[in-house]
Amino acid sequence: MTIGHVWAGGCTVLAKGISESHAFGIEFLASFLVVFVVFACYEKTKYDHQSQAAPFVIGLIYTATIIVTVSSDTV
Repeated sequence: MTIGHVWAGGCTVLAKGISESHAFGIEFLASFLVVFVVFACYEKTKYDHQSQAAPFVIGLIYTATIIVTVSSDTV
């Protein structure tokens, strides 16, 4: 069973075996994770200065969520 969406000629479609509610849940969790990491990286009450690793961590989590949620299977 694949997770997420597949690329199909310019439009995003569900992969085989994935229901709309399942896809919504996956996208919701992935979006929550990205927003949570962005907020965590730029929390000002914990540190006096901004971390230099914040952009790298945000890019890494964004790349990871894309890899996990987008499937390479074709319809």
